[in-house]
Amino acid sequence: MDSLDIRLLRAMCRGGVFTLQGVEPRLSLQELARRSGVGRITVRRRLGLWQQSGFWRRVVAFPNPDLLGSSFWMQGLQLDAGRDHARLERALEHALAPAISFHVQDFICPLLLSETEDRDARRQAALRKSPGVRVLCSPVKIDFPRSAVRFSRRDWTILRALRESAAPDWVAAAGKAGVTLRGLERRVQRLMDGNALFFFPELDFRRSPGTVAWMGVLLGGAVPAEEVRAELQKRFPDVLLIENIFPFQIFLPPHVRLLAKDGFPLFLPVTSASIGEQLRREITSLPGVLDVLVAFPTRNICYGDAWDERISRADRLTADND
Repeated sequence: MDSLDIRLLRAMCRGGVFTLQGVEPRLSLQELARRSGVGRITVRRRLGLWQQSGFWRRVVAFPNPDLLGSSFWMQGLQLDAGRDHARLERALEHALAPAISFHVQDFICPLLLSETEDRDARRQAALRKSPGVRVLCSPVKIDFPRSAVRFSRRDWTILRALRESAAPDWVAAAGKAGVTLRGLERRVQRLMDGNALFFFPELDFRRSPGTVAWMGVLLGGAVPAEEVRAELQKRFPDVLLIENIFPFQIFLPPHVRLLAKDGFPLFLPVTSASIGEQLRREITSLPGVLDVLVAFPTRNICYGDAWDERISRADRLTADND
């Protein structure tokens, strides 16, 4: 990837940070061009390249888990190097039925929809003994913003319509919901502002137009994380910050685990492994930074089965309450 790719991603992400809250799906080419500092034709060509390469797969609409009576729980797994990761991932996806899953090299981070912390001893034991699973993290609840808006029956109809296509089809969604296009836009804006509706992009960095490194910046506690972030953004204009949902401790040997007080991930475009190592050394030299973990990211996926049944159930409950 290059600086334009990062600027476009940053322009699409809410708050300029890659988070579970996802992207703003209604930005025009003109607005994206303005935010990224290039022409509209350049933006159109680059977005077309994203789709042709398979990097940008689709945008998935999903409701706040609390509207489904659920929360996000993370079940991190580290796989043995050299194993058939594709086969292992399929088996784990079948066993866990995740809502969203992040894949970074040999680390898989499925997010599960659950009403309570999922510490089912039998399933945890089975996962721990699964061939190819080297480390199993305890389930961790993801701190997610609460919804300030409740869904109506029409909102559930809008959501299902938006989930039917690879990119939100606003005209089709308005038709199915029986509202005008302007009315749909206003309602979607209200739901997004109230943390009730989100749009999450599926990205496959293995198919990106260039190379991007996932870097976990580990902090020793001497300097506040906000100051380190500010300095990184000053030195590296092409940085894309990521919401910290990954358990960094899983990557660390015991002697480093005791030293690292905090950490956060980010994306940086690189042209080679040696450049990645050079960037690692430069970032590690910053005050407060203990070390930097460098990996080349794979992809994130949003699954349908985990959502669809719960969405239909919530819709039925809404109808009963009405």
